[in-house]
Amino acid sequence: MGEVREYTEVSEEKTEPFSQSEIIARLEASRSHQLDDVFFTTVSLEDLVVPPDEDIRILMRPLTRDRSVSPGNQEVCKWLALHAEVADKEQSQHKVLAVTQTPRDISFSVRIPGARNEDGSPRPPLWCELYYDPASDNQILVNRSHVPFTLSRLSQLPDGSPGAEYDVNPAFSKALAPGTWRIKVNDSDVMDFRILKKRPARLRAPSDSSGMSALSDVVNSAGKRSFQADDDDAPQTPEKRLRPSEAGDKEGDGVIMFLPPKTNPLVFPLPKADKGKELSTSNGHPLLDMQPSDTVEIAGGCELDGYTLTKREPIAASSLSSVFTADYSEVPDSVIVVKVLKTRTAATAANEAIAARNVIHQADIWLRELQYQEDLQHRSIVRLYGGDARFLSLYMEHVDARDLASRGTWRGAGDLFTGDRNDAARILRDIASALNYIHGRGLVHNDIKPGNILYSRDRGAVLCDLGLSTHARNPASSGGTPWYVPPEFIAVKQRAAASDVWALGVTMLYVLGRTPFPDARGHRAHPRHLHWLISKVHTHHRDRNAQPDAATSMRQWLSEVNVMRSGLNVQDKLERLIYDMLSPNPNLRIPTKEIVARFGEQITER
Repeated sequence: MGEVREYTEVSEEKTEPFSQSEIIARLEASRSHQLDDVFFTTVSLEDLVVPPDEDIRILMRPLTRDRSVSPGNQEVCKWLALHAEVADKEQSQHKVLAVTQTPRDISFSVRIPGARNEDGSPRPPLWCELYYDPASDNQILVNRSHVPFTLSRLSQLPDGSPGAEYDVNPAFSKALAPGTWRIKVNDSDVMDFRILKKRPARLRAPSDSSGMSALSDVVNSAGKRSFQADDDDAPQTPEKRLRPSEAGDKEGDGVIMFLPPKTNPLVFPLPKADKGKELSTSNGHPLLDMQPSDTVEIAGGCELDGYTLTKREPIAASSLSSVFTADYSEVPDSVIVVKVLKTRTAATAANEAIAARNVIHQADIWLRELQYQEDLQHRSIVRLYGGDARFLSLYMEHVDARDLASRGTWRGAGDLFTGDRNDAARILRDIASALNYIHGRGLVHNDIKPGNILYSRDRGAVLCDLGLSTHARNPASSGGTPWYVPPEFIAVKQRAAASDVWALGVTMLYVLGRTPFPDARGHRAHPRHLHWLISKVHTHHRDRNAQPDAATSMRQWLSEVNVMRSGLNVQDKLERLIYDMLSPNPNLRIPTKEIVARFGEQITER
């Protein structure tokens, strides 16, 4: 977390952004006086005008007497000089902490230290986190403190309507619409904050026969930056897995000082050319709503780091993600693959709590995949060009190949693999090399399976989808695909590099034709239906008449794998490798380094 800063008074004569050195000098110069009238101003956050060309998403004002606040990600906080819509002549300065969302920020975390109230009673510290919902202008507030707090809405529409108030317990979340809110701890006012609408993207429809672009109808989020409150309902969203993280990739930190009305606001002008219509409905997603041949223009900071995407063809879609090909302005003359994580499903639309958790889980998966994959450079790992937290989107290399689970390409009649022995050897060599590279960087993939391996005889096998990857020192205890989870998970409830080897071994049983596509067993209509939830493996049913519990189902599958392993020919070099990969004891399981070394031999020979 960031260090605690005390924000001090700055002369109103300054109307340009302060340099970082000047900010530090002024902060050091006066720490302990003439601040109460600045921080405890009666001017509402609603009356502060925010420039439309910056992706500022949160305004915060601490209400505590110690005036200290510690932003978890200081890189997205800026000093700016702006004016207020309404200003009292005796209160010419209005300082707030302004938070900008960059393409790498899934959330913003803030702490306010504990202290004693005026009556001498202790006030616990506040720690909360705000996650940005990519499918609306709402944000998800999470209480990271050890005590509950009270959340009340200060913006009411229409005027005079009763304000909403909620109790938020530790580790619980609440979806919040744009507007101004207040947090109280033990009946003490601690912080006001205002949620702002996101900056709009622009949608440009396909060019007509004359070469002129036709503008589409409005389909998605943000609209203009009004100082009026928005009273949209809380978002409706879905669910997935794992824990939150922090991100940020922008320089500068501090607070914003608002000057009297006569001060000219610092605004970076937008280009005058008509670039398309703003996507302005509050409940939509520009990358999910666009149709083939549509172009979406995404604004960047000062219009310098924006980009465009032109959708080509869909590749795959599920309740949790959408994948399609596109032209990307940052990778000219080349088609890329766009992967967009979804935060809404019909199944979670009626449950606000699950919907809010899903925003957090999907954001964490996006961040993990971005951070773990962006520096990987290996021929057998899909290259990542970048991503955008504002849409939970990832922009990746387009590999002209289908995954091993693709029906009609590599999966044929009876769900059997359609390739030959040479294909099997090449797939094992390439993916073992990719895993050895990943493991050498202290990472574990955690979801090796046929659906995450692309293959063509021209390119070879390529590993994709690092969304569940973890550091080896912080092993995963959930997530993944049931049929590829190793036997040691039942005992220790976690996985490591040896777990990836096991999962690749099960994949190779399918590639060698020793078993049909394992995932097909999950369909209820399958004649040998077998499915369980990984998260339920360590939870046992009390009702003996109920269906077999997850641990029982997993043990049944592991016994089937053991039978298939016993049928492998250990005199055959390729089959012996797979036999060693499927050792029930992870300490005896062959490591990827040795698998790669054995391919120095003529592994395809019998």
